[in-house]
Amino acid sequence: MTAENGLNSFFTGNEIRLGLVGAGSVAAVYAEAAAGLPGIAITAICDVRREPAEALAVPLNASVYGDHRAMFASGNLDAVVITSPHSLHTPMAEDAAAAGLHVLMEKPMATAVADCRKMIKVCADASVRLAIGNLQRFVPAVRQARDILRSGQLGRPLLITERRAVRYDPDSRPAWFFDPELAGGGILMNIGGHSIDKAQVLTGEKVVAVNARTWRRPGIAVETDASGVMELSGGTQLAFSITSTGLPPQDETEVICEYGALRLSHTGGLWMFHDGESVHLRERTGHDEIVTAFRDQLADFTGGEPPSVTGDYGLSVIAAVQAAYDSAADRSLQRTEY
Repeated sequence: MTAENGLNSFFTGNEIRLGLVGAGSVAAVYAEAAAGLPGIAITAICDVRREPAEALAVPLNASVYGDHRAMFASGNLDAVVITSPHSLHTPMAEDAAAAGLHVLMEKPMATAVADCRKMIKVCADASVRLAIGNLQRFVPAVRQARDILRSGQLGRPLLITERRAVRYDPDSRPAWFFDPELAGGGILMNIGGHSIDKAQVLTGEKVVAVNARTWRRPGIAVETDASGVMELSGGTQLAFSITSTGLPPQDETEVICEYGALRLSHTGGLWMFHDGESVHLRERTGHDEIVTAFRDQLADFTGGEPPSVTGDYGLSVIAAVQAAYDSAADRSLQRTEY
């Protein structure tokens, strides 16, 4: 399959043959999401672990591979979703582009800005589509909050406060998450990327400067806690706290605006304060809403228009993460690198 023919397949209405690299929990959600989309068939699964690959592939009647290059060379694919360990993203994107396959790269796009740039270039040179799995713009509650902010009824966003609390220890995640070389970082790279993405989607701005601190729990090689302040291009401030305290999970965003405020909580739903009144607009975000977000992301990737989450956007998130690491290392304000 040539790159040109593969690109045309996105516009002709033919069935798109999709491969998944990685057979972990995120790949399982992609498989569930794809099942609700006509015109998309998952035809191949690749993972170095044969058992989870087969478990995901059998209900789909998909082929199983232990090596991504063999899967890419099979001739039975138009596009791939890559959910491998983070440091493998760029070399796998290069291999996919060389095989003429379109790429949906799970977040984080890469572990460094330079690798993001390389990925963008190789996909452009091969005339294959590149989309990044920064999911927030597809989450229904985030989309509704964004629309409220864009309407102007609350005035200009002034301050976003982002609080995340999750388990982040070797008992809660695959071992490679705690390998600095494979993961490229810890909780800031993996969870903080969602917070940065959400703030940028809500405001339509990009992070331009960061002052951050990180900490590691004893015996863990990557950071397990992070906090700081980010400045966005339109003047909005993002204050974030991302922790692995072991306390009940928390995923809460507050947006303080000129004439009101929003609170977006994974468990509490979406609230708006305006004209002296608090209004509950949406219930909590459950599994069905997450599957809907993944489904909309796949539809966006395979649709007739260029993808909403481009390589340049994915790079902007990694630039903010990288600036946060640099800031934490020398305890200074850092500008993002684009």
